[in-house]
Amino acid sequence: MLSLIYAMKRCRLMVAILLFGSIWGFLECSLGDLLHKYDLSVFMVSIAIFIMASTRRIFEKPGMQAGMAVVASLLRHFNPIGGCLICASIAIFIEGLAFEIFWLLPWKKSNIMKVTMGIISFYSIYAIGYITTQILTSLLVAKFYLKDLIAIIPRIFAGATIAGIIGGFALPIAYLPFKIKVRDELYYPISFAISALCWIAVIAGI
Repeated sequence: MLSLIYAMKRCRLMVAILLFGSIWGFLECSLGDLLHKYDLSVFMVSIAIFIMASTRRIFEKPGMQAGMAVVASLLRHFNPIGGCLICASIAIFIEGLAFEIFWLLPWKKSNIMKVTMGIISFYSIYAIGYITTQILTSLLVAKFYLKDLIAIIPRIFAGATIAGIIGGFALPIAYLPFKIKVRDELYYPISFAISALCWIAVIAGI
């Protein structure tokens, strides 16, 4: 009986990873591409961290957000529209890993700590994601030059500052105490339908 309950909970978690990872990937391919054109990618990163923080509060399962990042990065990579698919996919995956590392830190869920953690985590995840992506992309598809990275460091930290400010407001919202309960007979078909729509829309270039 206990093994059955465990299997059902694990199944719900895997479906949630697929669902929220697909939604994240869809947003990266649509809203993310639009924001990138106007050099406003910091807002897409902030939305991604908000999604990860919200799902961590709801499901309380370490590793879930890394799984979501894998789904989102795969979906981003299959997007037929948009440039630099490799660097975008790497960035999403690194953001997920960085989130998992930061959420290993022990922190009390007081209002002050939510604001503080929001500022620190959003700032750091943006900066780590940007810097790591620049290095890995250069190593994979071209040649890495340290001087090129140093030249954009001020721009990276400027974007990270904006992300940190957003995080100070966004994380307390992500941790608002509310619960969403959906019955299994609705949860699975709705989750699979939304996930399928996200993948179809992206691959079809809608």
